[in-house]
Amino acid sequence: MGGSGLRTAQLRWEMVSGLRRWAEGSLTDQAAVELLASWSAGCHIRPGVAWVRPCRAAGFFFLDGVALAAHAATRAGDEQRVLLLAAALLNGQPLPRRRAKTGRAVA
Repeated sequence: MGGSGLRTAQLRWEMVSGLRRWAEGSLTDQAAVELLASWSAGCHIRPGVAWVRPCRAAGFFFLDGVALAAHAATRAGDEQRVLLLAAALLNGQPLPRRRAKTGRAVA
């Protein structure tokens, strides 16, 4: 059983590495990859998710911003905000903004 966990961890590392290679040269793609890789221990980069797809070039993966946005719509709270931000970076959309809270002191 421990072997399957180790293999999954290795696959996730290979996917992150392949995504980083794919994103080279695009600051917004790099930001989306790093956001997903660093948020919540990279739980959104794993085998079987619809938004991480293999490229034709061996060892490369790419992020599908449309699929990521569709998944984000099913989530809530901070998770949804992170996924929507990553999708906006990938899709070239305006970045989502939080509503200003009234009654807060401005520093």
